[in-house]
Amino acid sequence: MFIGGFSTSFRNRLYQARLPADTGPEQAGWVLDPRPIIADPPKGAWDAGGMHTPSYVPPHHAHGARIYYAGRGGARHYGRGSEYAIGVLTQDPRGRWARHAAPVLRGWPGRPSVLEPLVIAVDSGYRMWFLATPHEVAPGEQPDYELRVTDSTDGIRWDPSRRFTATEEGYFDNAVYPTPDGWEMTLARGTNLHGTTPYPDQGLWVMRAATPSPDRAAWSTPQRVLDTAAPAIPSWMARGVCGPSVIPLSGRRRLVFVTGTYDVESWWQAARLRMTHARRVAVPSPFFLATGTMNVTYVK
Repeated sequence: MFIGGFSTSFRNRLYQARLPADTGPEQAGWVLDPRPIIADPPKGAWDAGGMHTPSYVPPHHAHGARIYYAGRGGARHYGRGSEYAIGVLTQDPRGRWARHAAPVLRGWPGRPSVLEPLVIAVDSGYRMWFLATPHEVAPGEQPDYELRVTDSTDGIRWDPSRRFTATEEGYFDNAVYPTPDGWEMTLARGTNLHGTTPYPDQGLWVMRAATPSPDRAAWSTPQRVLDTAAPAIPSWMARGVCGPSVIPLSGRRRLVFVTGTYDVESWWQAARLRMTHARRVAVPSPFFLATGTMNVTYVK
């Protein structure tokens, strides 16, 4: 598992976690390697402010494995002035990762931030869905999210993108994966990072298609499969989920990994909760994220 993490040195880096040998993905026991998979970008680089949301693609055609990610140059994580672009790491035959010096995708006037890449291999090369937004949402703001899609023959030079979901739908990111019955897409609306009220409903939705088509019309109407405002939702995802990653199991069972935002009012509240359970106090932060998993059975 490749994940983005906020380190105790206040840097966002990319890490990996592994399951013990002979352990299936439904079982617990993930072990996080505390070493980032690659060194920090050089000072002044377009992604020197942090590396986020990795999307792994296995070797394809003549190309080795890739990890696409969102990077930011400045210190701002959200709000006006925060700006993201999408970059890529490539893996050599010895398993070492190398950073492509320039971003492979940038934003444009009106939507200068592009992030949350989801890349899959297709016959013609690579297909990427990504989020385009004016900036990551700040306290008190409403999200302005638009998912877009683009293709590439080599995974470096990308065609002009087109809109896949509209701002009114509010989707933040997605997962696309094959199943015995065709293809599925799981979509998330992001999370209410700052506890803004009111705020769009959060959770997960699923669409289906015969192929991983870039055309929205080829996909079914979204079906909601998770409401994070429902009773008994655990605190770690009570403000919504994002970053879905799905492993199809037998039948219509799916193992769904997500990142959730804790429903805590402040760092002080989080610190009290953790001390109550004899846990280390978290690094001060305006919000807190966690990665977890759900065993979901989809219905037709």
